[in-house]
Amino acid sequence: MFHNRRKVYMPQTSETKNGDPTPTTEAGNQADIASQEAVTTPTVSWVSGDSRSLPVVIDTSSVSSASAVPVQLVQFPHNLPKKLRIIRAKNGAAYSVRFDKKNRYVLAVGTRVLNNIIREEGYSEGLTLRQSSITDVNHYLQAKAEAAATSHDVWYRVAPVDGGVEVDLGDDAHTRVRITAGKVEPVEDGSKTLFYRNQSMQPMARPAETGNIKLLQKYANLGDAEFPLFKGWLTYTLAHPKLPSSKYVILVISGNQGSGKSVLCRLILQLLDPNSIGIRVMPGNTKDLAIAAQNAHVLCYDNVRGFSEVLSDAFCVAATGGAIASRQLYSDAEQAVIYLHVALVLNGIDSFIGQPDLAQRCVTVVMKALKDSHRKSEADMAAGLQADLPAIMRGLFDLIAKVFVHLPNAEVSNPERMVDFSRWLAAMELADGVPDGLYQDSYSFSIKQGQRDSLLDSNLAAAVLSFAEDQITDQWAGTPTELLKALNALATSGTLRSKGWPLTAIALSKRLLPLQAGLLSQGITVELSRGKHRVVTITKSGVKK
Repeated sequence: MFHNRRKVYMPQTSETKNGDPTPTTEAGNQADIASQEAVTTPTVSWVSGDSRSLPVVIDTSSVSSASAVPVQLVQFPHNLPKKLRIIRAKNGAAYSVRFDKKNRYVLAVGTRVLNNIIREEGYSEGLTLRQSSITDVNHYLQAKAEAAATSHDVWYRVAPVDGGVEVDLGDDAHTRVRITAGKVEPVEDGSKTLFYRNQSMQPMARPAETGNIKLLQKYANLGDAEFPLFKGWLTYTLAHPKLPSSKYVILVISGNQGSGKSVLCRLILQLLDPNSIGIRVMPGNTKDLAIAAQNAHVLCYDNVRGFSEVLSDAFCVAATGGAIASRQLYSDAEQAVIYLHVALVLNGIDSFIGQPDLAQRCVTVVMKALKDSHRKSEADMAAGLQADLPAIMRGLFDLIAKVFVHLPNAEVSNPERMVDFSRWLAAMELADGVPDGLYQDSYSFSIKQGQRDSLLDSNLAAAVLSFAEDQITDQWAGTPTELLKALNALATSGTLRSKGWPLTAIALSKRLLPLQAGLLSQGITVELSRGKHRVVTITKSGVKK
């Protein structure tokens, strides 16, 4: 790890009261993670290369308290009181636990903020540290973290707690809000949750004492039937940390030019995950999407016109959780794993969800057309929103707390593929005191319409849909050859020459399989029997309620 010209000495020492290293005679117990006391059995190594050597102290002794977080301690020049407490996150990253605020938090090893702390420690000891020395220290800290036997949960913006969630407001005081069944509590100090931040994170609005979620309707240009879905998506997304079990529904915002789609996206980010990047353009590839997902709770993509099947599959993975792997370097066989799990918002004018599998993971809201008399300048909108944000934020928190009360007893009447969201809407129906199934019916209708739009984007699917709805009374059965002949009779000359149109019966059979789920959402069942003679059976059972 170090250059050959450098020497590394690793004598066994302990600290005296004034911080000078002295020989160790007996190993002691490490204090709790929150303790500022000196360690008893450190190992010291001096990293040469600057005008003065830089001692780094690492402690790997066990923790005396069962409730404490086992950590490794790194101490800089002997008479400096500050220490870096290093832990390994479950994704393998190294973090330094910080105690300079009432709520503890972590900084990632290698980030600009932690590097500046290292430099500051050096300056206070009369050391001017070169970048190479800081890089060596970071490599050393990462190595020690990777060697640690225990890993810890580190969260971004939202974390699970017993009975609910804890939200990092992102302010300088590291204030959190804990939301459980029927309770919304600010946490000014004493939180044990480890949150990390990145350079783009910005603070959320501090919630008011009294909430008013109805103020949200002033800024969300949505109809009465779609606003509850939007409200449900906001609260569901904020109430679900990035746990393996969390399934994020993709919010699709559709509307004509000037209907306020981008304004709504900016509102979503201000409410759920404020950051300096804001709305993004479509990622160029899956890796870019995964890297962005590592540093956000919500990603908003603007003016979407379409995307490849590869990116469509990546959006599906992002909704339910997964990972991508690639070579660490082209010169070796090491794999770099990037976890892909994030809430997504996609907005655009035209229908751009072309894959039925992706459509099942989406909820679509359509923006109303804005009259010229109702238009406001962005400056006026922003000023009004800043005044209303605290009440809106508290209203969202209060609704989440109410949903947590009803969630255990909520009954799903219309289960969809993202059944957790259906259950959330069922609980929100109880919290809002509306008829059972009202919000769930709206969600099912949105899914059905999204599936239909995605089918119509495929020439073959559109042809099968038209054949089933217009040519079949109840059921049709025949060979793939007979079906292809019937579909060819309905298709235009341009459709017959299109790339996706099957030229043979075998190609038709293969291309029908991916369409089965989407067609089923429209009340059309397509079955292919296997045997000496293949038979395609198309049954029209009515629209799924």
